[in-house]
Amino acid sequence: MDYGLGNKTRTKNLALTAILAPSFYALEWGLVGATAGLVTFLKFRGLSDVAIWLVLWGLNLLFSGAVVLCNDRTSIDFTLMETSRRWTNAAAQKSKWVGYIIELIVFVRLLLWDGPCLLVIYFKERLPSGLLRVCVFVAASGFQMFIWAQLYILGFESIGDLFKAMR
Repeated sequence: MDYGLGNKTRTKNLALTAILAPSFYALEWGLVGATAGLVTFLKFRGLSDVAIWLVLWGLNLLFSGAVVLCNDRTSIDFTLMETSRRWTNAAAQKSKWVGYIIELIVFVRLLLWDGPCLLVIYFKERLPSGLLRVCVFVAASGFQMFIWAQLYILGFESIGDLFKAMR
């Protein structure tokens, strides 16, 4: 007999998801602010743009790798990417074109904004081998951090110019 233990586990996972998903995204926003502070500090210390990009890439690999490992080792969809994948698959069953368009939009968003951890989790079924997942993960992380490093550096330089103009 099941005695409802399956439902209890499902309810527990839903409750944990309801707590952890917003916490995860709040942590990500906190990291955006911390990264801005880190780039400011590194620019102030005279590091080159390439060195800053490498630092950000390394930190992104560490954080994103931890997220992927936590996602793979738990049954809690705290990133909401597995649920998003199921919704995309359901839409694709109705219309392949809609499925492709959704995947393209999600891919661009995950690559530019949300990052390699969510990209790899979302496209897990399309990345069948572990080696392919790692290659996509590292490449997506490097690309994303290149874009973001440039944006942070541009912001740092613009704010510096603003303070110089105010003198």
